[in-house]
Amino acid sequence: MNQARTGLLDEADSGTADDPIRATNGVGPYAPGVQTIHISSLLPGDSPRSTGQSEEHITRLAELDEPLPPILVDRHSMRVIDGMHRLLATLLRGQERIEVEFFDGTPEDAFLRAVTANVTHGLPLSHADRKVAAARIIASHPHMSDRAIARASGLGTKTVAAIRRDSADPLTQVSARVGSDGRTRPLNRAE
Repeated sequence: MNQARTGLLDEADSGTADDPIRATNGVGPYAPGVQTIHISSLLPGDSPRSTGQSEEHITRLAELDEPLPPILVDRHSMRVIDGMHRLLATLLRGQERIEVEFFDGTPEDAFLRAVTANVTHGLPLSHADRKVAAARIIASHPHMSDRAIARASGLGTKTVAAIRRDSADPLTQVSARVGSDGRTRPLNRAE
């Protein structure tokens, strides 16, 4: 990503030290928990997109009259989990602050959340990106069922099962998995 264009790492425009984050307290179109922060405090995250951001989609978002939904940001690293297109559109609009929801969790859970978000809204992930993401989720969350990973990645259950089978990593082979409903089920029906 072109850091000069986005200004994400530009320290010269970082706002005041006593007001890096301002809570909206439920004011505006978004739910409580949404905060407005200075864009310069954000870093690009680990995107499931192999092709990077779409300039066309960024321009389309920047031209919208209504406010954009909040982006999802890892609270500890300040990396964008979901919403790089919205962030770049906000910069294109000339705004210095953006509404965010904070995420607390592991980098692996943040990636899972990014994939899930990009399957359900915005610019969809390509089929190839979904397959790569599913393989990565299988490696980081081997306890998740094929159906749960399929739902998260926007793939079919059989496709996820084939990806898991083709995995050479013995850690992805577990004796029980957690389904979409949160229940743990053994893989061996006799158990």
